[in-house]
Amino acid sequence: MAYSNTPKNILIIDDDPIARMLAKRNLEIAGFKGSIVTAENGIMGYEIISNSKQDYVLMLDFHMPELDGLGLLKKLQVNSFSPPVFMLSSSILSKNKNECLSFECVQEYLVKPIDQLKTKTIIDFVHSTTHFQS
Repeated sequence: MAYSNTPKNILIIDDDPIARMLAKRNLEIAGFKGSIVTAENGIMGYEIISNSKQDYVLMLDFHMPELDGLGLLKKLQVNSFSPPVFMLSSSILSKNKNECLSFECVQEYLVKPIDQLKTKTIIDFVHSTTHFQS
């Protein structure tokens, strides 16, 4: 899937409803004007990505039941999807960070909680990016 123009959509994939709500709220407070979609696990997130004609920047939780963040990254890679991804995790282990950053589509590994500064990093990426290649 080729990502052309500036993606104006963010897909938040996190099993914690409070984390999803806070991430969405932080994006809105920081002035993000694009579409914000949420999914409660990797399976639902993959369905949204694979069935949509929209381009998404992902905010992807590392630890989730059913299909975790790494599992989703692998599934995206196998199926030739490479949306830009910001990994979100409460883990500060360098092993987890390095594993995530080994995927070309992962832009950054952000440790929760996701504050306004980290949110601004994501919004700046969305606004400064013109296109992506899968």
